[in-house]
Amino acid sequence: MMNKKTTIKDIAAEAGVSIALVSFVMNNQSRNPEKTYKVSEETSRRILEIAKRLDYHPNNAARTLRQGKTNTIGVILSDISNKFFSDIARCIEDRAYKYNYTVIFGSTDENAGKLENLVKVFIDKGVDGLIIVPCVGSEKCIRQIADARIPLVLMDRHIGEEGISSVVLNNRYAVSLAVTALADSGCSKIEMIAYNMRLSNIIDREAGYRQTMKEMKLDEHTAIHRIDYRRIDEQVSEVMRSAVERGVEGFVFATNTLTIAGLKALDRLGTAVPEQMRIVGFDDNEAFELYRTSITYVSQPVEQFGSEALDLMMKHISGKEHMQSITVTLKPQLVTGNSSGK
Repeated sequence: MMNKKTTIKDIAAEAGVSIALVSFVMNNQSRNPEKTYKVSEETSRRILEIAKRLDYHPNNAARTLRQGKTNTIGVILSDISNKFFSDIARCIEDRAYKYNYTVIFGSTDENAGKLENLVKVFIDKGVDGLIIVPCVGSEKCIRQIADARIPLVLMDRHIGEEGISSVVLNNRYAVSLAVTALADSGCSKIEMIAYNMRLSNIIDREAGYRQTMKEMKLDEHTAIHRIDYRRIDEQVSEVMRSAVERGVEGFVFATNTLTIAGLKALDRLGTAVPEQMRIVGFDDNEAFELYRTSITYVSQPVEQFGSEALDLMMKHISGKEHMQSITVTLKPQLVTGNSSGK
């Protein structure tokens, strides 16, 4: 019987470290045989010793990475079925083609373990760099990618650390636009629905809501309802039923998925928009066209998200390893429909 081939997973298990970290160490060693992994010399040497003892042999894709560029970029999104991310994916793919680059995509479904696995797979396939939408719990993995000097750009969210380039929206200003639109239409009891995930973009949107409510002297009505990502329809329905009973006049939704859930819930309750409840959503969605009332929403510059992220990646791949990290902050716009009362 043939012996089982040693994998990076086997090395990670014996060394007591992550799969991604082993992958980083092996690839770094391949480029610089005389050097050990820079994050931790002791950990790097231990991983290499275990790999040698277990007779580990990298696959052909990893060998390709060591030989040079593959003109391939890995893009890891939250959920490619979400219109916001799918539109960005298309923009990145179109722009990458102009650079003669191919893009491979993956979705994390907000699962840090899945993100780490995708990173490992993409590195083994020999990608020249990674564009990542980080999720909760992925900070360590992302820091390891950056420390391994693998070209990296974060998109839509950041992890609060210096030295990593990112393309993000001015989320505080975005929600300020939404609250102002409702307040200008006569609403004072304005509440917000967001996710319970502590992502940087959600945190900033909540901060923008609180700040604007305070500036407009409406902070006595401030209320943020945090929804479980896995129970959106159920929990949004509960919030809407309570809000109607409490006489809430307007709602700001932190994402387009939450906006659609809110519209569906109001429809089931027989609550008319904007006559009985006024709303402002986040991002456009084709489903809005089917609703009887035109929707007011915060529009993100999707094409700019894709082009800025890809252009930053190309600068990192071009050999400027020591290029300083850059944060590109994009400006949102308010698209005014009838749902906000105007």
